[in-house]
Amino acid sequence: MCQLLSRYRFKGTLAFFKSHHKLPVLIISRRSFRSSPETYFHLIETYGRDRALQQGKKLHAHLIINGLARLTHFASKLISFYAETKQLSDARKLFDKIPDSNIRRWIVLIGAYSRRGFYQEALSVFHEMQKQGLGVNKFVIPSVLKCCGHVYDVQSGRILHSVILKNSIESDVYVISSLIDMYSKCGEVVKARRVFDRMVMKDLVALNAMLSGYVQHGFAKEGFALMDQMEKLGFKPNIITWNSLISGFAQKGDDAMVSKMFELMVSNGVEPDVISWTSVISGLVQNFRNEAAFDTFKQMLGRGFLPTSATISTVLAACATVANVRRGREIHGYAVVAARHLAELEPENAGNNMLMSSLYADAGSWENVSRSKKMMKRKRLKNFPGCSWIEEAS
Repeated sequence: MCQLLSRYRFKGTLAFFKSHHKLPVLIISRRSFRSSPETYFHLIETYGRDRALQQGKKLHAHLIINGLARLTHFASKLISFYAETKQLSDARKLFDKIPDSNIRRWIVLIGAYSRRGFYQEALSVFHEMQKQGLGVNKFVIPSVLKCCGHVYDVQSGRILHSVILKNSIESDVYVISSLIDMYSKCGEVVKARRVFDRMVMKDLVALNAMLSGYVQHGFAKEGFALMDQMEKLGFKPNIITWNSLISGFAQKGDDAMVSKMFELMVSNGVEPDVISWTSVISGLVQNFRNEAAFDTFKQMLGRGFLPTSATISTVLAACATVANVRRGREIHGYAVVAARHLAELEPENAGNNMLMSSLYADAGSWENVSRSKKMMKRKRLKNFPGCSWIEEAS
């Protein structure tokens, strides 16, 4: 069995392992087993993609025993694995244990924090990276610009803009689209449009970023004009385009336009997805229409859409304020179940556990309050700043 990896073609072996997660663990548990770096890399990636936490931890232990875990490429892969399996504290511990000057591990950790909504943490790591003199590249800039937009740090965004120009990477469409999105989120729509107009080769990603900025800040007329420009350039609005419009009008509390966008989306052959529904719920919550948000959530479930962690956290914000009104027990009961589910989906987010503890307290369930606090203490969770449930959903 130990020779399986070397006797057969790698891709076939990996496909077999993907459907038998425990098998490679049995093989690598033998101290004498060694394989090629490529095999280990792909196993780590597979475990991360499939959220196979326990199998990945055993592989990590095997790499430690064989003196491989501290090598730069393995360390970056392992940090990415822990991030994929939502174990951000473990990813950070591993990052801190391997002090080398390779930029890849910094990029991996910044990207992980950014994807999970820990924007201030991501920016903190980025600033530390700059102190180390590691510079920037086109792979890290989009993640950092996303964080700047979410925490409205336009000053850092401007500095990054100058870095982009200085390093001649303004031709990268993902970098420029992230720059447009950052300026838009920070309210500098005119600046975002200047960046957009200077693009030599425009694409749908940049167009969607600019459109989202217009709608979010009330420039509906300019947004629709941009949609016309999109079609003239040969771009057909996709689900992201429509969701940008829905999200923008929902945040403004314009129910009529939200309904119109849903109708236009379907008539153009694009079906709403869970993000479309979450955007509507988020807009209702931000406009303090919590009963309507909960009704929309139930309508979404009735149409067969499975909620994401962003959906659940958004509807929980509505539940928190209507728990003692007309629906009382129904909403509060759902809120507790949803909070527990959200805590499982995002175990590293202390805010979820704090909300669950608060809901238990409202219900007078002090035993569950105590259990929730002990769990937080055991995990040593802390409440990271800059992570808004509503922002995450929208």
